[in-house]
Amino acid sequence: MDFGVYTEIQVNQGDDYKRRLDETLLHGRRADELGFDVFMALEHHFFQTFSTSSNPLALFSALSQITDSIRFRAMCHTLPVHNPMVLAEEIAMADLICDGRIEAGVGRGHGWLHWFCGLDPADSAVKYRESIEILHKAWTEEKFSYNGEYYQIPEVSAVPKPLQKGGPRIYLTGTSGKSFEMAGEKGWGIVVGGPAPVAIFLDAVHKYLDACEKHGNEPDIGYVTCCYLAEDDKIARQEVEADMLQSYRNLAVPQTSIRTDEQKAELNAAGYQFYASGALEAFTTITYDEVIEQKLAYVGTPEGFLERIEEVRKLFDFSELSLMADFAGLKPWQTNRTIELFAERCMPELS
Repeated sequence: MDFGVYTEIQVNQGDDYKRRLDETLLHGRRADELGFDVFMALEHHFFQTFSTSSNPLALFSALSQITDSIRFRAMCHTLPVHNPMVLAEEIAMADLICDGRIEAGVGRGHGWLHWFCGLDPADSAVKYRESIEILHKAWTEEKFSYNGEYYQIPEVSAVPKPLQKGGPRIYLTGTSGKSFEMAGEKGWGIVVGGPAPVAIFLDAVHKYLDACEKHGNEPDIGYVTCCYLAEDDKIARQEVEADMLQSYRNLAVPQTSIRTDEQKAELNAAGYQFYASGALEAFTTITYDEVIEQKLAYVGTPEGFLERIEEVRKLFDFSELSLMADFAGLKPWQTNRTIELFAERCMPELS
């Protein structure tokens, strides 16, 4: 099994962007020192409490200068808000800077992002599929042209080419069974999880597994889970309560941008039923006990965390486990202690 860390780089109201970014760099460097395989960061825009990770490629390029071997993966590049030709070259340049350590997580992104980019959510599904095709062509063909519904590209060379022959490995994220079926067909990986219950993505995972079997491809599934580790359960619960609860409050903020029935209808029509349903509003009133009891996050000892992971593996198997241990407001020693305890007491049992 491979191991990773994942951060959304939340910034609490009144906190400092620079401090949070500096802490993120330290977090990535410590993960590399401990032998983690991959460092993942969200791409998100406009809502600081949800995430300030607006340019993961810049973050990865900086991290590559202070790390030795850890790989870097955006989860995910929000393809419909980018020009795919420009993004293909930007990812390729980052791959060169990072000595071939870039991986490309891609997705449609959160439903609200399209409005604030001046785009129509209804266009996102087709633009997403066309963008993936263009990325692959840009990385693998010396010259190519493309004639799609949204993108018509005359013959051109995308430069530079990535250091990795054929381009960075592609991973899809989200809860869409249709997208995951495409990943299984193409032999790409998927990443699921985060600050959410396992149940919401199980159906999509099984569709991915079926597609892998049908097309003869080896499944490559990454699972991300929120956790906070300490030597004692009671101490862990006390230490992280305020910051973990604030982190879930932070995730609910963008939901306030979806105010009208017309907006909800627009999202539903575009396939963004999760956001139209107002599901994230539950995080505005969720209690700390509910976060723990509903297994949205694990708080406790490394031994208890191993038991939790085995519960998930009974539902579906995965080849990569990543920790979301960076909750806005935590001190660096707290974030680092979680990944240090995991590296010392969990990695040997799971490897």
